[in-house]
Amino acid sequence: MARKARVEVEGGLYHVITRGNGRQDIFHSDEDFRKFLLLLETQKARLPFYLYAYCLMTNHVHLLIERRSDAVGRIMHRVLTGYSQYYNRRYRKVGHLLEGRHKAILCQSEMYMGELVRYIHLNPVRSMMVEQPEDYLYSSQREYLGIEPAGMVDVDPMLRLFGPKRVTARKRFAEFVQAGIGQGHREDLYKAEDGQILGTEEFVDATIHRLGDIGRAYRPTDGRLIADADFNPEALIAAVEGVSGTARTNFYGSAKSRKTVVIKELLIVSGRQAGATVKTLSEMTGLNSSTVSRRHDAATNRMHEDQTTRQTVNKVLEKYREQIAILQA
Repeated sequence: MARKARVEVEGGLYHVITRGNGRQDIFHSDEDFRKFLLLLETQKARLPFYLYAYCLMTNHVHLLIERRSDAVGRIMHRVLTGYSQYYNRRYRKVGHLLEGRHKAILCQSEMYMGELVRYIHLNPVRSMMVEQPEDYLYSSQREYLGIEPAGMVDVDPMLRLFGPKRVTARKRFAEFVQAGIGQGHREDLYKAEDGQILGTEEFVDATIHRLGDIGRAYRPTDGRLIADADFNPEALIAAVEGVSGTARTNFYGSAKSRKTVVIKELLIVSGRQAGATVKTLSEMTGLNSSTVSRRHDAATNRMHEDQTTRQTVNKVLEKYREQIAILQA
């Protein structure tokens, strides 16, 4: 079965869940829990996002994240890869620690944020590990109540819903969490539209419409919004040919030589910056849309980490603008 593409929306609220492969334990010691939190904190500094709640159980993890500019998938890939490598070294294991891809459910903030923070913090109580959520050391409940410093947890947006004064807000928040102890498992918090969007019908429709708009237009790094109608495929192909020194016949089809893959990724990431949609790039390269998206993500990641890749993309875009000027002359 083909994997569904992730719903990635800047400013979206995501309930992220990852589990041990075969429900195996992924934390065995305090050091393991601390390592995961350190990796999460490190990526929060590098790829900023808002963290509203977390709970690390012995065999699974819950996070409540508001996405900013970087994709949740990219953030979690770094955290989970780092933890898996640590775990396998520490325990001399091989193979997959985690169960497939993590789940990331886009949630309607005003309807579900409070419910999700409470539900996540009550995990250890439902599992009968502790009687009170603040007794569990590896959730953000203690940060909300002021038992520990907030650190990387963004508690203020949630606490402001319970009052303008910190002391009163914490007291009311604690009462709110206590009131949920008898609720048990909340299946409704997992039933998302197409497994990815949780909210009212209007919210789901609006999100799908927004994703459609994003598909038709792309915002480059300088902030301009460029419609696909403004994109010129011929100018981009000529630009990539000029910079790479490779004929356009190598841009098409399923050939997987290293050189061909790199050139296709260069065309795709440059094309997105120039305003091309995934559909247009799929038609230009002869690749399906999901492959184009994967190639784009791979090239974007490389751009963040490799100066040479960034310079090459910038050269293509400069050449693309020159070609546009020539065609319009």
